[in-house]
Amino acid sequence: AASDVYKRQLLDLIEILKKKCVERESEIKKKLGLSEAEYQGLQCVDEDEKITCQIFSERMNLSVSRGTRIIDRLFRKGYFDRKDCSEDRRCKNIGLTPSGVEIKKKIEEIDKDCEKKLTRHFSEKRLITLKKELNRLMSQL
Repeated sequence: AASDVYKRQLLDLIEILKKKCVERESEIKKKLGLSEAEYQGLQCVDEDEKITCQIFSERMNLSVSRGTRIIDRLFRKGYFDRKDCSEDRRCKNIGLTPSGVEIKKKIEEIDKDCEKKLTRHFSEKRLITLKKELNRLMSQL
């Protein structure tokens, strides 16, 4: 039936879009010299925020030891700094360095450029409709 063909085509298009997004993200990480974990780690800390290793690890959905290894790598690359925690001297607070803020802004600029490319041919009304339909699809998962 024709509706089965359209369903298959829609699923194929979603799969292609997903692959393109993954490829784009891989290109960003490669261009910036970041691993997947480092890329995600940068996304977990806001510009003016200081958080503990525990909070960082919870946001990454990792064990504290695994989170600490990612923090160590971002620290060595100059993107994170560590400061003693005033409440618990065994703990360190981490935050973005100026270099960390800069690389995070580069990622955001690349993301915004991609969003513009994806949405430039859609009216606001069509974008709202598309969002509703994608949300409907997502609710089925």
